[in-house]
Amino acid sequence: MNKNKILILFSISLSLLLFSCTSKAGETEYGNDVRFSSEKKTIYSVLKKHYVGFDTMVGRGFTKQALEQTSDYDEVRALFDKCINDTHIYINNNNGFEYRQHQQFDEDSIRSSDADKTFIKKTTTNTYYLRYNSCDVNWAEYSGLPDLASEAAGYDFIVLDFRSNYGGGNGQQYLFFDNLRKSSYSGTIYVTQDNWSYSAGEVWIIAYRFKDKLKLKLIGTHSGGMQIYGNCVKYNENGIYFWLPSTSFATNLPENYLGEGKGYEPDIWANKNNMKAVLEKLGLDLSGIVFN
Repeated sequence: MNKNKILILFSISLSLLLFSCTSKAGETEYGNDVRFSSEKKTIYSVLKKHYVGFDTMVGRGFTKQALEQTSDYDEVRALFDKCINDTHIYINNNNGFEYRQHQQFDEDSIRSSDADKTFIKKTTTNTYYLRYNSCDVNWAEYSGLPDLASEAAGYDFIVLDFRSNYGGGNGQQYLFFDNLRKSSYSGTIYVTQDNWSYSAGEVWIIAYRFKDKLKLKLIGTHSGGMQIYGNCVKYNENGIYFWLPSTSFATNLPENYLGEGKGYEPDIWANKNNMKAVLEKLGLDLSGIVFN
């Protein structure tokens, strides 16, 4: 074999080696560049088409080019943190990327230990107590909430215990309060919350509308803070799962809403361990009632 052939074979071998190394360099823990680029295109397209907060994102600096220039999932998350103000939104590709916004937690807030879809109705000498830890509109007990207003109106105090409630729909709450208003209820309504009261489980977004007609107090720690957007819809595209709000409530929020992930500031501070004692000092008879 002459020297020219040897040089040609060596050049070919070297080229193949360099191509192999280049391909491996394009692979990261996030997958190869081609897939990552495809995911970014999908994310941008779905957000632009379906996310009600997209224009707000754009106003905060979100562009197609800014997303394309991200080199890994951490940079995508950082871009979202800058441009999104929404604790409802959730994106997951089941391959290393997951995004949801952070929430602040109070040191003394304690999650309820009640089982999913716990409904309790108790009455004492002066108090009507209702416990709901779900706002699932297909749950019979919750859908019947408006019908309980006439019975509740016969008591000096009403406790709506919505601690650790992940939400659902809040139309039933509106009808409940409206029915109390129509009955000229003159007692005091205490709405409870904790750091795990989210979305429709943050009852104050409905209750405050009646503050000029009903005596209302918010008791607990801060709520979870999922209020600016709502009515989420699921999407699955290109292996990516999206949970995106379709409605904006930004113009209808109460003054005591501190922001996404921060929640509502309560009128009276209490947690699971001392809530009963705090309410009893206010004159409520809570005999036989346990705040789990």
